[in-house]
Amino acid sequence: MKHLYAHGAAVCAFVAAFAVTGKAQSMFHRAENNVPIAIIQVVRTADDIAVKLQTLRAIAKVCWTADGPNSPYLVADGRRYRYLSGDNVSACPQRTDYAESDIMILHFEPLDSKVRIFSLVEGEGGENQMANAQSSDRRYWNFLRVTLN
Repeated sequence: MKHLYAHGAAVCAFVAAFAVTGKAQSMFHRAENNVPIAIIQVVRTADDIAVKLQTLRAIAKVCWTADGPNSPYLVADGRRYRYLSGDNVSACPQRTDYAESDIMILHFEPLDSKVRIFSLVEGEGGENQMANAQSSDRRYWNFLRVTLN
């Protein structure tokens, strides 16, 4: 993973900078399977697409796999866009507890400009869960059919 930033001022500065340099779209798109997380903003720039997530309740011991088969990715028009980095996220095996309304920002390769619908999938585990909900006792963070302007 390229960057991990501390919660607080760094995240606020990052969000403020994106508001000026990227095309931001606010939304509220809940995760599948009653996972208490929602996408609240997507920012597209020439360098990446930033997906801003917000917790809907407190969640303990969260981490993201930075690379390999269980790293998150975006799927759009039959193509996978890989995960680049995150702000206010922990790389597994380190874990972070989040309070209600905490923010995480995930960065992915930039989407093709014509893409208007994408899904955020939490690696192979998330993909397998979509195919067979009983395939795992873990609830993956998948966001299906997120629509952009």
